[in-house]
Amino acid sequence: MTNANTAQTRRELFLIRHGETRSNREGIFRGRLDIPLSVRGEEQARALRNAEAVSTIVAVTSSPLVRAQATARIAFPDLPLHVDERLNNLDLGEWSGKRKQDVKRDFPDEWRLWVQDPHAIRFPGGESLREVHERARLFLDWFRRSDQTPMAAITHRSVIKCLLGTAMGMATDYFWKFHLDNASITRLVWEPGRGFTLTGLNHTGHLPGVVTEWY
Repeated sequence: MTNANTAQTRRELFLIRHGETRSNREGIFRGRLDIPLSVRGEEQARALRNAEAVSTIVAVTSSPLVRAQATARIAFPDLPLHVDERLNNLDLGEWSGKRKQDVKRDFPDEWRLWVQDPHAIRFPGGESLREVHERARLFLDWFRRSDQTPMAAITHRSVIKCLLGTAMGMATDYFWKFHLDNASITRLVWEPGRGFTLTGLNHTGHLPGVVTEWY
């Protein structure tokens, strides 16, 4: 049973992956390219607006990239939007804008690491997952001190994975253990003494259809 003190200090964080873009559907790495939502992505964002799971949200924060901000503004039109650089996507450097099949051909060693040991790779001209993990830690530390709850954070697949790994106390080897679809909802609850608890992962029941993206 939750006591009154814990109830007053509990924090809820809803991690929402941005809506679909054409690059998601076409198997193209995005990284930090500023790619708009597709028509389907806008439909997914409108579906988020009506999702009961996020109906109590009082604060919204987002990656600075257009696809995340657009998802946030469509899904939560009545709430102010705070943009947070810590939620920016993984910088894929030279992989950005390339088709996954081309990357697999042109960067065979790096592709093998991406699939088998992603925490060991630094993307050519970009960053590593360890750096995203550190950004995630800083964001979660800030969230724990915030009094804005429940909060929605609209961001990217790689960032949500690192937020989950950090929240669960996993330093490495967690990246492919979490699966996240476009416009999915994942819920973390933080309580003093307990820390973070994952209470819902990749909820997509509000969406009219889901196109699964691997790697």
